Amino acid sequence: MVIEELDPADAAEWDAYVARSPGANCYHLHGWRAVGERGYGLRAPFLAARSRPRGELLGVLPLFFIPGGYATTGLFGAYGRVLAPDAGVGSALVEEACARAERAGLASVRIKALGPEPSAPGFLPLDRWVIARLPLAESPQAAWGGLRGKVRNCVRKAQRFGFEVRTGPDEIAGFYDVLAENMHRKGSPIYGLDWMRTLVASLGAEVITLRLDGRTVSGAITLTFNGVITVPFASSRPATFHMNPNNLLYWEIISRACSAGLHTLDFGRSLRDSSPLAFKLGWGAEMTPQPLLVRALRGKPPAMNVESPMVRAMVALWQRLPRGLADALGPSVCRRWLA
Repeated sequence: MVIEELDPADAAEWDAYVARSPGANCYHLHGWRAVGERGYGLRAPFLAARSRPRGELLGVLPLFFIPGGYATTGLFGAYGRVLAPDAGVGSALVEEACARAERAGLASVRIKALGPEPSAPGFLPLDRWVIARLPLAESPQAAWGGLRGKVRNCVRKAQRFGFEVRTGPDEIAGFYDVLAENMHRKGSPIYGLDWMRTLVASLGAEVITLRLDGRTVSGAITLTFNGVITVPFASSRPATFHMNPNNLLYWEIISRACSAGLHTLDFGRSLRDSSPLAFKLGWGAEMTPQPLLVRALRGKPPAMNVESPMVRAMVALWQRLPRGLADALGPSVCRRWLA
């Protein structure tokens, strides 16, 4: 067995392996390599285990090098197991990732796992996040009937405001403005419009928005893979929260997914005991642990404590920045420290 960096020309082979691998999700797809390389200029040595050089593909591991910082198996809210038929192949991929990261002068390797990860012994688990998933009904009518009364009432309330539902790549700019406004309110740097456009183009993502009086007030980006629709990004303008646009947005996503014959809605990652998680669980979603597995290559492993005094101070500082300045600085901060 050999571990080699995948030739970009073999992207279709990679995606075919991912499509037939148990436990794979949209974050394993080769399109993320383009998102990292073209969107942020990152080095993305996607690793392939083969029976021999250029031989049969036995396992894969997405990998991104964050300049001067760390190596990670996924950007931002990504997650997924090491894709390999057994822990032996998986561990070989992980060890190669660590060796390459060390040679590149990076301080740590971060595996964004989903549940237990037998291929990463000796990594420090940081268990602060979970994934919320909702099994989908066979039809929108059945899905509606299965909703809790409170959720149905919130959707009905939103419908009375007359939101216009729109889809398509042309909606990306409007959605991005909504997301940037909300992230600035929370004190979190924004990813960059060019980066998000690269994501939509490279992965064939769909953009869905709600408009009111001609202005985008809510929206999401969705990725569909192997019967699962995943929502990596969603947001609504704070001024419209009383209209429940998030409820209508997710109902539109659910009803369309049911009509398309999809079987699962993946709401994405949330902090444990957070209000976004409570919203997702209100739809009847089920939780899966999403640990961040860390191996320090030099120094101490990162604490990744979002409640630390330093993180709180940085959040407060970012909230005080003018929105335009925060939007301009956000992509550089995300690329270097938050990916």
